[in-house]
Parts: sequence; structure tokens; C-alpha cells
Amino acid sequence: MSKHPENFVQELFYYFRYEFGDELKSFSKWVRYYLILWIAAGAAILGLFAYLDIGTNSTAVLGYAQSRSSYRDIAESYERFFEKDGLHLDLADVSHIGDSADQLQRDSAPLNASFVLAGSMIEANNGRYQSLGSIKFAPGWFFYRGPTISGPGPFVGMAGKRVSIGPAGSFSNRFMRELYALAKPPGVGDIQILELTDTDAAVALLKGDIDAMWTVDGIASENIKQLIASPDLQLFSWQLADAYVEKLPYLSKLKLPAGYFDIGNTRPPTDLTLLSTTVTLLIEADLHPALQWGFLLAARDYQSSHYDDLSAGVTFPTYLDKSVPLSPVAERYFNDGVPTIFSYLPIFYASLVERIWIWLLGAFLLGYPIFHTFMHYREFHARWNIMHNFERLRSYEERVVEAQDEDELNELVSSINAFEAEILGHWVAEENLKDYYLLRAAFGRAREAIAFTQKRLAQ
Repeated sequence: MSKHPENFVQELFYYFRYEFGDELKSFSKWVRYYLILWIAAGAAILGLFAYLDIGTNSTAVLGYAQSRSSYRDIAESYERFFEKDGLHLDLADVSHIGDSADQLQRDSAPLNASFVLAGSMIEANNGRYQSLGSIKFAPGWFFYRGPTISGPGPFVGMAGKRVSIGPAGSFSNRFMRELYALAKPPGVGDIQILELTDTDAAVALLKGDIDAMWTVDGIASENIKQLIASPDLQLFSWQLADAYVEKLPYLSKLKLPAGYFDIGNTRPPTDLTLLSTTVTLLIEADLHPALQWGFLLAARDYQSSHYDDLSAGVTFPTYLDKSVPLSPVAERYFNDGVPTIFSYLPIFYASLVERIWIWLLGAFLLGYPIFHTFMHYREFHARWNIMHNFERLRSYEERVVEAQDEDELNELVSSINAFEAEILGHWVAEENLKDYYLLRAAFGRAREAIAFTQKRLAQ
């Protein structure tokens, strides 16, 4: 085969046989020469990756509240949303939503995300937790048997009766005890407080084993739906809700319109007022931004499919409970909405682009000039190397002319021969061939100087 290519196949063969190896040789020498700069550049890139958290493959772990609750329904919905978009969400079993919040505060617990009800006692934050905003209202429901109860609270009508207020340590338990302390008139008998789980309490109330139950949950809860469907139960309306909200600022007042459960049968028969809190999604501050976006988009998706939740005209997710600061990701979401890039890329990569778009824009604007400079710099480096070799050869030539004896001259001749062999092994770009052959010709001049000095020393 001819050394010079005559067609495309021969050109490829020619390149890989005669030029590709030279390119690699040149590149390896160039890298070795500027090794310190390459190490510094590599460290800077690794630092950027660490700063942007690009390589993290985190998993979110969310508390999986008691069965038949709306919180469990939300968690399962989020899990499906994450899986659909290539993220990973683990659900950890907790006894109630308060337990989930407690676990989030313990270093030994696996949770890094939790639903938290406004008014929960969260320890000093110290930057460890951040909020992704409130995802829904969680109304308080007081279901009871018997004639209609009215007044500042249900406690007079329930005196001496069996009332479940939720498991010990749960938010609903503490919430009811605060209401009880505020509204129980003096001289009225105490209620018999039970601390059943919501599911057990609902079963007991429907059977008639207890007289009332209190729970804080969304209307999507299977327990709430079951209690609403029973014609034997009534729902207490908090007539002094405004006063309770003033006393307990974490509360909200929700209106339950007449006929909300069943318009045809007008259930409930009149407007009712409920006391409510908000459900906030709390995360550890170092949770991967992509997972934070996943939670926010999952919350929006859930709310769009659960329009029957009592919302008082509020569009969730939103930032209502300000006791915990927003994460920067949530702040961007609430201020600017969802970036357009999320419509075209999976959440993980869209989150990455959303965080480094300014870097990408800079790379686009500066990339071509830098690439162009890089290509010319390689040629400059090769030319500089040849000029450096000219200076080196000149130094040898001057020493040859000044040599005082045969031994010194022979040592210089050996050095020049080794130098020439080294030059022959160098890779030279096509742009530098002229300078390269000028350098090779200069070796002829050096040998003329050697011959002249040999004659001088022989005299």
C-alpha cells in the first residue's frame, strides 16, 4: 500500500499508522510538561463538582405514617412520582406523624425528610433543617355520638365520656390537651381520655365502644372517610375558632360548607367550622437539590389530583408555616416557579442544569475562543520547544569551539549525538516542519565546528 493515501480507507489507515501515535506521543509529553497545571485544574474541577453536588446519588427517606391516614397516602403518592422520574424515595415506618418529626431530629434515625405539623415542638434548628413549604391543611376532626353539642368546646357535652385523642406523643394528642386546657370550664367533670391509634379509635367509635374521637388528618384519610359515611356520628363545629387561632397562632380556621360530604342529602346539614394546622415538608439541609425538586413537584402533582382536600382557596405547596426557613431550592420554586428545563429533562439532570446554567452559558460564550487558543497554544509550545533546542545546540557549539583538548571535544561530540537522537524522536506538527528542518540543518553547522576544532587541536 502506498504511504500517501489515495482514498478514504487508506487515509484512515495512514492516520492511525503514521499520525495517531505521534499525536498521542505529543499529547503525553505536553501533559507531562504542564503536569502541575493539570493537577491544579483537576483539583478545581473536582472542587466545582463537590460544590454543585453533581456526583451525589442520594436517596430520600420519608416517614411512613400509620395506615389509613392521609399522610401515608401522600407518602405513597410521592414514592410513585419519584420512581416514575428516576429518583429514589424510601418510606420508613413510623407510628404517627409526630414520631416522624422526632426521628428526623435524631442522628441515628435514617429519615432525612418528614411531614411536620405546624405547632410541633421542633428543637433549635441551627441550620440543620429546611422547609420545602406547606403541602396541605390538616383539619382537626372531633367525631362524637349523641345529640348535637355546641359551645366554646365539646368538653362540657363530653364530661365523663370516653374520648380518644390519639396516641401518646402524637401531635393530635398534644393539640387536644392544649385545647382542653384553654376551653374546659371550671366545675365541669373531666372527660375520660383514651390514647388509641386513629384506626383503633375509628373502629371503636363506629362500634359504640367509645363516645368520641379526635384526630388531625386530611380528608383523604380512610379513617375520616369511614367516619363521615356513618349517619350515627356528628362532627363538632368550633364556634369560637377565631379566639382559638389568636391563642394558638399555629392554627387556621377552615369552613366546611353544608352539603360538602353529600350535596343530595345535605351532609353536613349546616356550615361547620374546623380548627386546622398545616402540614410542612421538612428536610435535612444537605438533601440533594434534585430530591428537593422531586418533593416539590410531587407535592404539586398530589395536590392537583386531590382537589377535594379543604384548601380555603390556598394553592399548595406554599410557604405558610415560617417557623423553619425555606431551602434555597424551595425559595426559587416559590419565587420563579418550575424552570422550563424540567419539561425536557428528568428531574436529576434538569436540577443539575438549573444550578449550573450560568456556567454552561459562560462555557458557550467562551468555549470557542478558548478552544481556538488551545489549538494555537499547542503549536506555540512546539515552536517554543524548537527555539529552546536551537539555544541548546548553540551552547554546545560554543563549547566545541572553545574546547581545549580531545577528551573535552569527544565528550561534547557524544552529547551532541545524543541530543540529535533525542530530536529525531520528537513529534512535530505540520505547522512546525519548517522550523524542525532548520534545526536539523543546524546540526550540520555544529559538525563543521567540530571538524574545525579537531584540526585546531591536531596542530
